[in-house]
Amino acid sequence: MNGTSSGPPILIACASDGRYALPLAVMLRSLAENLAPGREVEVIILDDGIAPADRERVLASLPASLAVRFVDYPRTGIQGLPTWGRMALTTYHKLTLAHWIPQAATKVLWLDCDLLVLADIARLWDSLWNGQALLAVPDERVPTVSSPFGVAAYREMGLASGAAYFNAGVLLIDLDRWRSGDVERRATDYLKQYGNRVYFFDQEALNATLAGRWGVLDGRWNRHPSIAAFHGGSAAGAPFIVHFSGNLKPWIHAGRSRYHEMYYDYLDRTAWSGWRPRASLKAALLSRYETSGLRRLLYPAEHLWMRAVRAMTWRENRASDEKGLHG
Repeated sequence: MNGTSSGPPILIACASDGRYALPLAVMLRSLAENLAPGREVEVIILDDGIAPADRERVLASLPASLAVRFVDYPRTGIQGLPTWGRMALTTYHKLTLAHWIPQAATKVLWLDCDLLVLADIARLWDSLWNGQALLAVPDERVPTVSSPFGVAAYREMGLASGAAYFNAGVLLIDLDRWRSGDVERRATDYLKQYGNRVYFFDQEALNATLAGRWGVLDGRWNRHPSIAAFHGGSAAGAPFIVHFSGNLKPWIHAGRSRYHEMYYDYLDRTAWSGWRPRASLKAALLSRYETSGLRRLLYPAEHLWMRAVRAMTWRENRASDEKGLHG
């Protein structure tokens, strides 16, 4: 480790399959480069099918300031949970994390792989608690559990329609409260009971389980690039973490936003330096549409499209996940 440590290491948890090895490396590289000197970070990565060569490329992408460890955990506990579209069962390892991080740990910071960390993560780690199981950022596109793509069964769960809804890409978790509150079991029970209505997977399940029992983080710790663009580069609004949570994943489509450009700058500091997704008309049109005023008018049509994609791919994805589990 470099420098002098100030307190116990920051503990990071994330999960990746083979498709997300490159974004995993970029996310961790950006985290390392913006970390304050003297802070130690331990990263535990749930490996859900990363090729050995790509494991080595991830490790080669990172400085010595990060202590990185890959672990395995079986899919048996998440078998049969709903997936559709591009999503794989890997997303549900967020729910299983209490099993594969050190049992002595009392706190962990969960980070999705599709993030770009632009501020010192120690500032987030040092956030104050107030008795909640986790701290998260309210979702700007799904503000309440009763919003479209919120918690489908909020009425059956007895949740207040105005209960706030969080994005699960960045979570600061109190592990003692997570375990004592039986969050994993309650979330998976929700998914098993209402799986044919779920849209945002583990995120919806956690919101159903923890409605009204989570704390709010500054929105700059988890901001979508199209929303971040409206805030400009002002000190008050510039994001601390950019979350590429939509269709314009910068390793799939060659986006043109300033945040995509920043993403490629960090990518070039990894073992994937120089790699770029192929430019396409589809990517160009998506990039323009995502930040245009037209999108707000057509948002209801997006909802219909997502429902159609879900209906078309749900059975196919379940069959694929079952094959991967037993194959």
